[in-house]
Amino acid sequence: MKIKLLLMVGVLFLLYGCTQAPLSEPASTPVLTRTATLTPLSTVTPTKTLVPTATQVPTSTTVPTPTWAVVGPGEVIAPILLYHHIDPELNSPLYNVSPEQFAEQMQALADWGYTTITIAQLVEAINQGAVLPPRPIVITFDDGNHSVFQYAYPIMQQHGFVGVNYLVANRLQADGFMGVEELTELYKAGWEVGSHSYTHLDLRTDHDKAFDEIYHSRLDLAADLDQPVISFAYPFGGIDDYLGDRVGKWGYSAAVGLGKQFVHNTFSLYYLSRIEIKQALSLEEFGSLLPWSSPPN
Repeated sequence: MKIKLLLMVGVLFLLYGCTQAPLSEPASTPVLTRTATLTPLSTVTPTKTLVPTATQVPTSTTVPTPTWAVVGPGEVIAPILLYHHIDPELNSPLYNVSPEQFAEQMQALADWGYTTITIAQLVEAINQGAVLPPRPIVITFDDGNHSVFQYAYPIMQQHGFVGVNYLVANRLQADGFMGVEELTELYKAGWEVGSHSYTHLDLRTDHDKAFDEIYHSRLDLAADLDQPVISFAYPFGGIDDYLGDRVGKWGYSAAVGLGKQFVHNTFSLYYLSRIEIKQALSLEEFGSLLPWSSPPN
């Protein structure tokens, strides 16, 4: 009797189990796919350059905040100014502008509606288009003189301007020149650095040293400063076919020289024209070198 009872319980248990809905399989774990990495428009252009920051917009109350828009690719209008020393005591009409004169020129640029950009931003706009202000300007300084940090930097800060320092690699930390600490502060404020060769040699006279002067100066400056170095300034503005070819092959995206032009394109990337600013210029003459020398409407 007990055996029959147990058999009946077993049968009932089996029948009851078969009436239950089968357990569903656990949902498969979703496969995590790598988020697509956006390739930057330019391998040398930091993404911050596409967004106008507070340090890049003139603070002058007489000038409305400019509306930034995509410019390029192709032709870009942007004057590039060249300074050397900003020193109250140096007597060098060709290579020095006094702080007072420099301050007057920077105030004029702010009043005329200019906004500073870097060479990296300019290169990106030429190559594939970039967001730029309506009146862009690049302000460059050759050699890395300490007076740029001492005098030019605070004046430019008043207007939210940034600049580009072209450094001679073997002068880094030398007496009278900027060092890592100063250049790091400028970089954090939005400034850019480029190479002005290793020893300031006129490379047209010695192609055998071009590799060290051009290639190694870029590597060493980038390593010492922990900053990107994407452009080269020819010593004395000197270029020939050999140098123009090698600068591109040795890792630079652009190079700057001398001239009066303020219209740039892909054909001028390795000799972007820079307008040299000398001590004798009046403010009217200074304005005559620029595409816009009156306040925007």
